[in-house]
Amino acid sequence: MDRIETDQMLADRGLRRTGARMAILTILERTNTHHSVSTLAQLAAAVRPTINASSVYRNVTAMTESGVLHCIEWAGELLYGLAITPHHHLICQPCGTLLEIPAGDLDRTAADLATGRRFTLNQAGQLLLGRCHQCSAA
Repeated sequence: MDRIETDQMLADRGLRRTGARMAILTILERTNTHHSVSTLAQLAAAVRPTINASSVYRNVTAMTESGVLHCIEWAGELLYGLAITPHHHLICQPCGTLLEIPAGDLDRTAADLATGRRFTLNQAGQLLLGRCHQCSAA
């Protein structure tokens, strides 16, 4: 995501471009995973020491309410990630690794559930639990 795309995404949702918001978005984009507010605050402070935990909390809340971010609950913790494209979450139960997969990867399964079970799967946001490659090999 470049600066113009980011500025437009924020503007489309009625949000201003601020240092804290840009730090949070950059962290989530670069790490390509979900983080708790406390982890985001630590990572943001490492990049910009003037950003404090309450600023991160306020900005995460605003960006979640506006649809820039989304939140999942895992192991009793709220984790925040980018909500730019529809996706599902693969979570390794032994090590906690969280991976995103495009929502379209489950289209066939969703169609099978709709036809065979008369059950409509949400288009995004599913938590799929299992074991990552490393934990499966151990």
